[in-house]
Parts: sequence; C-alpha cells; structure tokens
Amino acid sequence: MPRRLLLLSSILLGLPAMAMAQSATNWVPEQNRGAAEADAAGINDVIGLLNAALTAIRANRRSQAVEFMERAEARLLTRSTPVLQAGSPVQGGIVGRIGNARRAALAENNVLARKEIAAALAALNRPRPAGR
Repeated sequence: MPRRLLLLSSILLGLPAMAMAQSATNWVPEQNRGAAEADAAGINDVIGLLNAALTAIRANRRSQAVEFMERAEARLLTRSTPVLQAGSPVQGGIVGRIGNARRAALAENNVLARKEIAAALAALNRPRPAGR
C-alpha cells in the first residue's frame, strides 16, 4: 500500500508542474523567432534597439519588439554598480521606461509601449549635465 500511495502522490504532484510547463512553452517558438529576427538585424546599440522595437510594434510583431527591448535593457544594465546596490533591481529612469514598454507590449497595449519607448529615447538623447 505505501508504494501505491507514493506512486500516486508523485503522479499527482507532478501534474501541476507538467501543466505549467505546457502553458509556459506556448510562447517559446514565438520568442525564438523574435530572437532570430533580432540577431539577423545585427543592432547592438540601445537607441538602435529601441527604434527597432518601435518599428516592430508598429508592424504588430510583438515577440520581435519584446526581444529588442530586452536587449536594450541588458545593454543599459551592464554597468558598474556599487556593491551595496548590486542586489536592488533598477526600476526607474530609462530602464524603467523600457520595462514598462516591454510589459505593455506583452499585454498588447501598443499605444503605451510606443509612449514608453519614446520617453526612453528622449531620455537617452537628452544632454548630460557637465561634470558627468
């Protein structure tokens, strides 16, 4: 009896994980396609990536737009950070705008996504104060 109970419990405990894995993988082919398209574009600078994301959003290519935004975020987040701040996520500024745009694109809110990308681009193009 204990073997049967163990077998039954392992099956039952595995079902939610299997269901979650199935639903989580539905996005993967589209995400892989978006990554391949972004690789083919060969864009490596943040402004170029954000402009490409805008173009992809306008063309309703959500996975490609999200990929471009993720790459722009990664470029901005690859920087020196004081040790005491290393564990804190960056939530404001340009990175925050890109994150907002990415979440909006995933929610199919293209208007908000375009607005947030435009705000990030404006902040990137703003002259820096002297002494920095």
